[in-house]
Amino acid sequence: MKSFVSIIIPNLCSPIIDQVLAAIRAQDFDLSQVEILVVGLDGPGLVQTDKLVRLVSTHVPVPPAVARNLGVQEAKGDILCFLDADCIPDRHWLSILMSRYNEKDVNIVGGGVRFLTSNYWTLADNIATFSPYLDTAPAGTREQLPSLNLSLRREVWETVGPFDERYPRPAGEDADWTIRARLSGYSLNFEPRAFVVHCPIRSTFRDLWAHAVGFGTYSTKVDKRYQEILGLPFIFRHWVLILLAAPGMALWASLRAFLNIHLWRYLYTFPAVYIAKLGWCWGASKRLRGQVIWYPSSTEIMQKSSGVLSPLKSYRG
Repeated sequence: MKSFVSIIIPNLCSPIIDQVLAAIRAQDFDLSQVEILVVGLDGPGLVQTDKLVRLVSTHVPVPPAVARNLGVQEAKGDILCFLDADCIPDRHWLSILMSRYNEKDVNIVGGGVRFLTSNYWTLADNIATFSPYLDTAPAGTREQLPSLNLSLRREVWETVGPFDERYPRPAGEDADWTIRARLSGYSLNFEPRAFVVHCPIRSTFRDLWAHAVGFGTYSTKVDKRYQEILGLPFIFRHWVLILLAAPGMALWASLRAFLNIHLWRYLYTFPAVYIAKLGWCWGASKRLRGQVIWYPSSTEIMQKSSGVLSPLKSYRG
């Protein structure tokens, strides 16, 4: 018996969501067993709905964690696939992902990432963030998986629970969820052949810095819930220590990003990758100093009022 697949795409007016949907329509997979839920806002009007594609409007901007959770509530699938609105899947993406679920004890599969190389800052941002998940990286199990290209059985979702809606941006909610999945006894399988081309709109130094700071701010490495579980050294527990060690930490993390020989051709981005890693350290120090904005964690966050979702409010946490 074939599994029914729900592809859930959080969308905040992506300028390429039409290309993402076109790439899904072109998959070498039986799309009669698929539904696509685009959750969020479609200001440009690029989402063409039909029997395959449904737009779940939130009426107001919401974080991707909230959009994904809402998508799961609306989804019918036995397999849930999370895809970001700036990720264009390869033609074989879905068939490769689904083939892994024929294997015994495979309950979670994350796919690979391929980068565009035309813009220096976009390329550096991708390398700094997703180098462990390149489509040229080896397959196997991982300690974490990014949610831009992630699939799982519905029973896993029912065991692990939803994404933490307190995360106000795409930075940390996927690490949090995949750590909880591992703690629930599930293996995180990485399948690089099921890749997507990541096309973020971050194309300037300012974009790279802001993205890196956000990743550091909401990193599980400075989350007290996970520091013991991850076996992190004491340096991650005090903001002064992180700032003092930032130059060395950033250098080490940048060197690790280029361990993949397929990235050596982009070694000219090393200075920008190093800057991104410094930004991560700065964001982590902000978190440890308590200078962090969270959204309320509440199942009431998406309650409707007169048919319109209530705007989210932030608070210090």
